[in-house]
Amino acid sequence: MRLHHTKKDKASGADEQLRTTPLISLTIKEISEANVKTPMFPQYAFLGCRIPESSSSHEEDITSSTTHSMFGSTNSVDEESEPILLNINTPWSAFICGSQGSGKSYTLSAIIENCLYASSSIGKLPKPLAGVVFHNNTASAHNICEAAQLVSLGVKVNVLVSRSNYHTLSTIYKKAVGSKHENLLNIQPLVLQSHHITAERMHRLMAFAEGETAVPLYMEVMMRILREMAITGTPFSYATFKANLEKEGLQPAQKVMMAMRLNLLESFLDPSCIETSKKAHSKKNDILSTSPGNLTIVDLSDPFLDSGTTCTLFDILLSIFLSSRPVSGLIVCLDEAHKFMKSTPAAETFTENLLTVIREQRHNACRVVIATQEPTISPKLLDLCSMTFVHRFTSPDWMTTLREHLAGASDLVTAVTSAAALFERIIDLDVGESLLFAPSAVLEVDENGKQKKLGVGCVKFKTRSRLGADGGQSILAVRE
Repeated sequence: MRLHHTKKDKASGADEQLRTTPLISLTIKEISEANVKTPMFPQYAFLGCRIPESSSSHEEDITSSTTHSMFGSTNSVDEESEPILLNINTPWSAFICGSQGSGKSYTLSAIIENCLYASSSIGKLPKPLAGVVFHNNTASAHNICEAAQLVSLGVKVNVLVSRSNYHTLSTIYKKAVGSKHENLLNIQPLVLQSHHITAERMHRLMAFAEGETAVPLYMEVMMRILREMAITGTPFSYATFKANLEKEGLQPAQKVMMAMRLNLLESFLDPSCIETSKKAHSKKNDILSTSPGNLTIVDLSDPFLDSGTTCTLFDILLSIFLSSRPVSGLIVCLDEAHKFMKSTPAAETFTENLLTVIREQRHNACRVVIATQEPTISPKLLDLCSMTFVHRFTSPDWMTTLREHLAGASDLVTAVTSAAALFERIIDLDVGESLLFAPSAVLEVDENGKQKKLGVGCVKFKTRSRLGADGGQSILAVRE
């Protein structure tokens, strides 16, 4: 009897491992779902193909050439170029890195399409996720977040921007998506409403400044008032908080410094939070609410916001989005993360909270995707992510980071010659190609027909063509 249960438990455990793997090959899907009533993978989508190391596939349309065979017989599909499917039914995390123009934002957009847009040409998605993208590109104010092009597929996109850069970004986004899809694009100033504000979030908002060593007197007073308000257990009121500050009798110099911080804070607060005479918006009109199949982009590209402020706001918004996610789940993406996740206390706090979300992804139904040029932004993220897509780059320092923190890379590299060989493989990647590291991915079967995890290895991967418009093409002097 005990042996019987042991075998049954092992079979059940193997099924659960397969059911929660982030990536599977088409062959694995067909084998696991043969002669079963309930599909092992009720939600999945074609993400790309495993390709031979010697191949160069940049001339191929990998969507049109593969999806035809995807839902029919796969006998003619070469094992090394077989479709790889993203398992949308289970939480996972992904890290995408590579030089500019290597295809990392393209891969990010394909992942978002898979999670939000239902299309029988790439898979099944009966319960789409809600999507959130954090974007910041102060260095180039005329570049929008590429994910906004999902409007070309009929996906509703809500873009939240700072008040001080609203008019500029509104014009740029509308021009980029075109008048044909403008009705699906909603651009609004980012404002936090009264029910978004808690004493704990106010505490984080007040800690905006980067690199402060000595805590100023006004900050100590603010923290004390917040602590006292939290002790009462009543809902936080910004108007009450500000009234309590006025009673403290700070010196004029301290008041000037405090006013600068409060003015920045109030630029992101709904007027009803500041003036009690103003009527608060109802939760039905909550701009931070998310819904399945829709995308929310928080674009804080603004010359008046430093990276520390940006990370603090992203951190607070992340907690708000998670607390109100739909039942189907949430995908949270960081686009061009290297532009705001710098060496600041706020960035470190944001990173730690992201790591917590990834560690608890099974319990909060969240998928996290980080796209960045530099894998050095946080080696801890490399340690924890379920899968890593390494697009082309030429930096030896980046290679060192991958070797130290990516399980597959460190195990593949055991000598100087093998390190050079792996670096050469990365440099030789074409646009849209990557080396895929995903230890728990199940992409093939062994000689005994048993499902085999990728483990410490990696495969050469080609991202499929996007279904929607491509907003990230290079601007050329002449384009045919």
